[in-house]
Amino acid sequence: MSDSTQTAPPAEMLQKTSGVQIRMALACILIAVLGGAVGALHYVPSFATTLNDMGLTFPRLRPIHTAFASLWIFGGSIAIVYHYLCSSHGGLTAGDLLRFRIHTVCWLVAGAGILVSLLLGFSTGREYLGFPVVFSVILLVGWMAFAWNLLRRLRHGFWEQPIYVWFWTVGSLFFMYTFVEGHAYLLDSVFESPIKDLQVQWKSCGTLVGSFNFMMYGSLTYVGERLSGNKKYAQSPVAFWLFGVGCLNSFTNFVHHTYHLPQTDVVKWVAFVVSMAEVIILVKLMLDMGKMLKTRQGSMPFCGRGGWLGMAKWWTIFMLFTSIVISIPPLNTLIHGTQLVMGHAMGATVGIDTLVLLGTASWLVVELRGSAVLPRIDAALTKKMIWLISGSLAVMVVWLSVAGYVHGTSRYNGEATPQWVSGSRWLLPVVGSALGVGLVVTTMRLLSMAKCKAQA
Repeated sequence: MSDSTQTAPPAEMLQKTSGVQIRMALACILIAVLGGAVGALHYVPSFATTLNDMGLTFPRLRPIHTAFASLWIFGGSIAIVYHYLCSSHGGLTAGDLLRFRIHTVCWLVAGAGILVSLLLGFSTGREYLGFPVVFSVILLVGWMAFAWNLLRRLRHGFWEQPIYVWFWTVGSLFFMYTFVEGHAYLLDSVFESPIKDLQVQWKSCGTLVGSFNFMMYGSLTYVGERLSGNKKYAQSPVAFWLFGVGCLNSFTNFVHHTYHLPQTDVVKWVAFVVSMAEVIILVKLMLDMGKMLKTRQGSMPFCGRGGWLGMAKWWTIFMLFTSIVISIPPLNTLIHGTQLVMGHAMGATVGIDTLVLLGTASWLVVELRGSAVLPRIDAALTKKMIWLISGSLAVMVVWLSVAGYVHGTSRYNGEATPQWVSGSRWLLPVVGSALGVGLVVTTMRLLSMAKCKAQA
């Protein structure tokens, strides 16, 4: 097929690409929520015994939760990328559509294989890459097909492009680099050296997080531009500062996870300063976008798309403080490996990434299906779900943070962890259930709207 032949009008291309991708991404978040919900039941001893007897052990459930949460973030961002690809430089060619089919099939096969293999207990035991290597190969082949569709647009120029093209370009390259690096344990020289293995594993994990952050940042700025009608911000100094510092942070943020390994204090403090700079610039970006959206909406009633992004703004500000706690080297010594790290991960993944992508997904559904779905997007139920998700997540993050700090200080002092920490573990599945309900209801509503017929 020739890359110079366009086979369908932009609206039809959008349905075949972005529509398919957003439904796949929403399916991933449902699997991630289910895996996390069942995994949280292990915090209740009686449930843990029953689940273990059923073969649903925590080591089997956690990789499902983390793998599909990552796939949701990548998939939700890629759906927005395809909106851009369908809307720029003449849309998609026959070759683009062929590569789209290739990577979609690869990802569907890999996703099904990952889910089944992890449930059956076939795992490598690696962080984020716990599934069998054969599915890594399939994922990478699909990613290369996607990257081809994106990167070939660079022939139209790169330096003059808006910032979201920079984010997506580097994010896609980062992913391929870190994904391959994450499998370095297959080399005997790495696997036989535990310290080197941990260093490489966490370095690749740090860059992996950086890659999906870049994909999400690109989607945020692209949708923010479309919602606000302000195209200048995508070329603003703040946006490019976030890009530059984010690039640097992608190669240094792994240090937060390797403080317990041999490394100099200079490396630790460089990682801390760079990470704080990225979060501060992201807060500035979110605040500026909030102002632009508010100016555009004026006295209009509640807007569901802006509502998700607005709540993500406040979570970004809140996570700035938890990032400080987790990143300062002396404090990291206390909380490393405790519940506080889990609370930070949940706050960032759900409070920032997921809320942003639910906002961009809501915008995309309107783009796909027309203004007829706006009453459902902007309904009072959407506002309730925003508050249910944020409220339950806040309780969870606060409890995990406090419990983690107490656990860490007790461990440092050689004391037993207070009884109230272990005795209040039931709070996690209870609050997690409320969070799960909010995410499932929101996801199912978006799925139903994404499947309905397009209307003007």
